[in-house]
Amino acid sequence: MFKLKLAIICCIIFLLPGCAMVPFGLGLIPGAPSYVSSLIGGGQTMYETAMDERSTEQQMLDAIIAGHAQAELYKNKEIRASQITTHCYFGRLYLVGEYDSQEQLRTIYECVDKVENKRGVVSRLYLKDEGEEHDFLTEQAQYAELRAQLMADFEVTSSPIEVEIVQNDIILLGVIADKEERDRIMAHALSMDNVNRVISYLYHQENGGPEPHIMTAQLPPRSMPDVPEPPIRKNKRQSRPKVTVMPQPRGPVLVVTNPDRGR
Repeated sequence: MFKLKLAIICCIIFLLPGCAMVPFGLGLIPGAPSYVSSLIGGGQTMYETAMDERSTEQQMLDAIIAGHAQAELYKNKEIRASQITTHCYFGRLYLVGEYDSQEQLRTIYECVDKVENKRGVVSRLYLKDEGEEHDFLTEQAQYAELRAQLMADFEVTSSPIEVEIVQNDIILLGVIADKEERDRIMAHALSMDNVNRVISYLYHQENGGPEPHIMTAQLPPRSMPDVPEPPIRKNKRQSRPKVTVMPQPRGPVLVVTNPDRGR
């Protein structure tokens, strides 16, 4: 019976085309599917890290801040896990999502206040309207279509560009190269159907002014006590020694011009 099953499996493998035989054969190997998927996911992460306009150190620090904020929201049972998404760029924390009431919004801000090393909080939170229904599948279809357009545009090289759709509003987040790339991304988003607004949080050097300061997670240097500077001594001028003038005798003076004359 075992030999018959093995023969059937071998026949199926050899009858499949070359492209279809590879994933089918990998599926028969224990642990191979998860290993291959991890390689694909790791390669995508490496590509996004390399194409990001931020330095690797800044990306890591921003990820720590965003992860800390998301963890604080997860710990609170009054906030649903998929209710709010956190993003961070150059130390500035962005909150995108919905809230149920003013009390819950106050709780969200209290959780975010616990996050350290953030430079500011930008809130794009919407009050959830129970009467108005938003089709989740329609929003996901819009998200997939917009992501496909951005990936197909070879002029959009910055990665990753985060796309959030909340109550038919498209929110764009990310760090891009220049204003021309921002205009192309905005044009793709504005071409979507059934969209209320397009809100851009795309950072580029031209509208951001000077390069932002990279945050550091290290402890600040120890402050040295203020030591007063020694007083500056002025060089004294060297005074010349005084010359004493002998007083000359008063009265007639006999001057001999030729002492040998008259001998």
